[in-house]
Formats: sequence, C-alpha cells, structure tokens
Amino acid sequence: MEQIKNNIIGKSVVAVGNFDGVHKGHRLIFSKTTEIAATEKLSSVALTFYPHPRNFFDSSHPVKIITDDEYKKELIMSLGIDNVVLHHFNNDFASLNCIKFVSFLINSLNCKHIVCGDNFRFGDQAKYGIEELDSECRRVGLQLHTVGIDTRFSSSSIREAITRGDMKSASDMMGRYFSFSSVVLNGKKIGSKIGFPTVNQKLPPDFITPKYGVYSGFTSFDCIRHKCIVNIGCRPTVNNDSTDVDCETHIFNYSGDLYGRELRISLTDFIRSEIKFDNLSQLKEQIKRDCYFVIQNTI
Repeated sequence: MEQIKNNIIGKSVVAVGNFDGVHKGHRLIFSKTTEIAATEKLSSVALTFYPHPRNFFDSSHPVKIITDDEYKKELIMSLGIDNVVLHHFNNDFASLNCIKFVSFLINSLNCKHIVCGDNFRFGDQAKYGIEELDSECRRVGLQLHTVGIDTRFSSSSIREAITRGDMKSASDMMGRYFSFSSVVLNGKKIGSKIGFPTVNQKLPPDFITPKYGVYSGFTSFDCIRHKCIVNIGCRPTVNNDSTDVDCETHIFNYSGDLYGRELRISLTDFIRSEIKFDNLSQLKEQIKRDCYFVIQNTI
C-alpha cells in the first residue's frame, strides 16, 4: 500500500467515490460531507482514484474520462472540501476486503465519518456494498452516511450526452459546461490563411470525444473570459487521415500568441456536424456563417 501524503489535520469526514464529472449527484455527497465536517468540527476529505477503477479491471474497454484529475481536484475543493486525496488504484487497493478498506480509511485519513452514494461498491471486483460497509463501520465505531443519487445524474449519462453533441444535457447534469485542457500546438496555419486564425489542440488521449462538429464555447486566460467557436474532428476538407482528430478554436477578437500554453476550452452548444467542403473558399464562407450565428444568438 502506498503512503498517502496530504495536509489533513485531525479527524476527518471522508467522501469516497470516483467522482468523474463532479456532477450534481456528486455535489450532494460533498454537501453532506461539508455539513458533517462543520457540525463536528472535522476536516473534510474527498478520496478518489486513478486510474478509473473500471479501466483497471478491464483495460481493453476503457471508460473515457469526463474530467482530468487536476481539474477534478480543483472542482471538488471549490465546493468546500478541505482536501482531495487522489489514490492510486492498483492490485493492492483493488483487492482490499471490507475490514481492510475501513482500516485504510482510519489509519491513512483519520476517518470518523464516511459519506458515499447509496450505490457505492468496492473491493475485489466490486464485491462489497453499503450493507457490508455499514456493518464494519458499526463494529469499529465509524458512522456511515449514504446519499441517494437521482438516476438522471450519472457519469455514463453525461458521456452519452457528450458523444452525441448534447452539451445542454451534459451541462445540466454537471451543473457546469463540459471542458478539457491541453497544450496549444503549432498547426498548418490554414485558419489564418482564410481569415480565421485558430489555436490547435489535441484532446487528452483518455478523454471522452464529443461528436465531431462545430461548437460555441469559451476559454479563459490572463484573467479574461473569451468567447470562441470550436471545431472538433478530423478536418476532412484539408486532411485525409480520419484518425487525426484535432480541436481548432477561433477566439473572437483576439490575435495573440498562445503556443505552448495550457488552455481550457469549454463547450456550450452544438452548432453543426463536421462537413467536407470542395475547397477552402466554401469552408471560409461556412465559418463566416457559423461565427455570425454564434455571435447573433449569444451562445
């Protein structure tokens, strides 16, 4: 078992889960955690894992991630949680039985209260659930608090919405816009040649890929939020490689150099599917229409 290093001071209330997406259901768990922590004057902790447990057990059919680890930690702490522990999900941890799992929470996190969703499962091949966890907590003097999660709010439902381009449904379930962050790369400068310069990025390799097409969105840097229009796909007008997926973002009213910077792009709405045009002139005219539509509809 690896050593956890963190800034946890004193006894704690621990929210346990993978929390991918940090959606509205997860927020109920964090709300309960901070409520108990405030009442009992304890530290609040979120214990989450990498890689995704389902990917550990079945790497041949990986679950695509909604929220990268660093942003997940940032989001969770913005909800009032004092500490986020990102724990390596490995063979040792995966094989813990109920007694050892609870012992881990006590010895590593000084846990006095556990908070989790009412469908939480853990241990070898998710063998244990709430009933076993509650029994062990009672035996050792911990308190278990389960939170009922509306089935409308789930990470799998969010992934499905994103893959069909339904950003409104995804944002409704998460309580925020879907976003991703990656380094700005040098591109072929085709956007600049036709009057619409873009920042070019690759989606993180383990991330969920939105439906190919054009989106309205925004990005924030240098303390300013910038409205933008985003194309995600393989750029069929200028690229014959269908596996070469890019994110190209035209930032309205901006002309600076962002190469090499880490940029977070948020997607607010789906505009249209990706289209292959006969030439760059047709592409330029369509981009004009797309930009006009986004600006006029303030989306």
